[in-house]
Amino acid sequence: MTRPLLRAALGAGLPLLLAACVNVIPQPETPEALYRIGPMEPAHRLSASVVVREPEASRLFSGRAIAAEDATGALRIIRGIQWSDSATHMMQTALLDSLGGEGQGVAVGSSSGAPARFELVWRISDFTLSGTTALCRLEATLLDGRRRTVISQTNVATSAIALDNTNAARAKALTDAGRACVSDVAAFVASSTEDSGAE
Repeated sequence: MTRPLLRAALGAGLPLLLAACVNVIPQPETPEALYRIGPMEPAHRLSASVVVREPEASRLFSGRAIAAEDATGALRIIRGIQWSDSATHMMQTALLDSLGGEGQGVAVGSSSGAPARFELVWRISDFTLSGTTALCRLEATLLDGRRRTVISQTNVATSAIALDNTNAARAKALTDAGRACVSDVAAFVASSTEDSGAE
């Protein structure tokens, strides 16, 4: 008799217990605004096929959070604003947008699995705010798509200044710095693949 009563008591109390647990778990903050790097216009024409990999980056720079460096050098996440997608995926997509071409001169994402004459690997080392200054730094390496040997390499550093100290203006400046980084990498890819000779 005791066991059925205990089961009934537990059964009745379980939903209340679960409801209490749910209320204790902190709810994720809804951002006030989402920002994106693309889309971008095809500003550079390719004469050969290129696979564009998603850039490597630390967890802080590769996600949706936007970080700023304070006066002590500490990096802090800015509340209320985020990227609309992961920063690395947006950079990859923006670069694919920037590289135009047709026939043998095309840029494809690495997820396509398509073979290509060249392959771009890149690494973001900085994509943060410092006061009203937005910074983007990365290293891009162009590889031979078949032999995996290095064809060319470049370091890119861009910056943009926010119009004021609001989070919205600073996020817009970081967007501009990211787009400038992508544009410089697109120019590097177009030039390097042309100099190396297309098949």
